[in-house]
Amino acid sequence: VDLDMARIIKRVMAVTVSGTGSPGVLVVGRDAAFCRRLSAQLRTLARRLPLHLLPPAVGADPARRAAPVPGVALLDLGLPDAQGYALARAWERSGPRLVLLLPSLDSLPQARQLRAADLLVPPIRIDRLEQALRRALGTGPSPDALMAQGREGTVAVPVDEVLYLRADGKYVNLRTRQGEFLTDRALADLSRAFPERFVQAHRNALVARSAIAGARLVTPELTGGDADPYWELLLHGVPDRIAVARRRWPLVRRCLPEDPAAQFFSPETI
Repeated sequence: VDLDMARIIKRVMAVTVSGTGSPGVLVVGRDAAFCRRLSAQLRTLARRLPLHLLPPAVGADPARRAAPVPGVALLDLGLPDAQGYALARAWERSGPRLVLLLPSLDSLPQARQLRAADLLVPPIRIDRLEQALRRALGTGPSPDALMAQGREGTVAVPVDEVLYLRADGKYVNLRTRQGEFLTDRALADLSRAFPERFVQAHRNALVARSAIAGARLVTPELTGGDADPYWELLLHGVPDRIAVARRRWPLVRRCLPEDPAAQFFSPETI
């Protein structure tokens, strides 16, 4: 009986600490300054998300001893001696849902082998942090939508409305018929996430297969230069044209419309 009562008390305490049933969120960082910065962002997000911020843990050992067990952990993979990776693997079996904080882009391939709701690369913007938390909490957008920045702030852009994605520095431009949006998800990540939706036309561009209206050959006579000829894609609904890398043309060509009249355009007809 005493054991059962102890379990009941533990559950009640967990609910109380987590804010009347709201999931507890634990920050696990490499140092106190790191934890303070991230906790400040989380306190802002707690005003509009169903979460309760738990006292942060500096290092892996305090995180393992955290009580109650958090519902979500923001885990710094930059902990010394690869402790962040070890803790992530331990929590994969039994633990909170993870949002992994990468020390740099170089750690992205290794981090992708871990099970996590999302991966964040510094600098961590508060809108991107909110997106990751919503995924971890199960309140995020559909897997078939991309969180992006538009003129009206952060919006969920349905993937089936995206005509193409083009890398531009640290961001990726999403083009729809309605306008343009920005996301900080890597182009390679988006290519792996939606292989049936997009074809890679160039190292910096993915094009929706269904958006391809045709192609035309761009020649030196057309451009007034002396560059080698190349193909570019014409898209449904927008005037934008996407250059195709020579080595990717055989694959892209198979995505052209089946109607022979729509496949190729001579410079004279454009």
